[in-house]
Amino acid sequence: MRLFERTIRRANIPICMSQGFNPRPKMSFPTALALGIEGIDEVIELELSRWVAPQKLRECLKAQLPPGLVITSAEPVTPKSPSGVEELVYRIEGTPPKEITDKRINEFLAKREFQISREKKGGKKLFNLRSSIVSITLENGALLLKLKPTKEGIARPDEVLKALGLKMGTDCTLRITRNAVHLSPSREEN
Repeated sequence: MRLFERTIRRANIPICMSQGFNPRPKMSFPTALALGIEGIDEVIELELSRWVAPQKLRECLKAQLPPGLVITSAEPVTPKSPSGVEELVYRIEGTPPKEITDKRINEFLAKREFQISREKKGGKKLFNLRSSIVSITLENGALLLKLKPTKEGIARPDEVLKALGLKMGTDCTLRITRNAVHLSPSREEN
């Protein structure tokens, strides 16, 4: 957040500020990355005080970003209908145990429900992990997860791995990368 706050300020982007004693730029990441997960294709939403062409915005930000950070696209979103997250794509690489096979994945995906318990505000709440999973595939030695949000929440990669019989940090060393954040198309209000 701080990196983008500085970049926006240096690029003279006309961003809206929050009200109150400590005004902050109105910007957000639709989904935060969990600790230890890398992000390759992340989304940031900015609320601007005046129109800036997407290509111009991209060029201004690009000129101020440190090496290694790239703005791949910029698209307008109306304030009345901000985009929601439709799907998250994760790639898991490393040395997982041999138990995670196509057969085990297919058996898991054949289930309609897979309840897990989550800590919520001092209590426990059941969550149907399976309802949030779009697909799980093995590809070139890596596990690809496609997850979608539900009314109850969204599955986390570590929960999916545990459901497949893997314990993070004890069975193996893995590298988890979020490769894409797909947003639902903006809905224009009539």
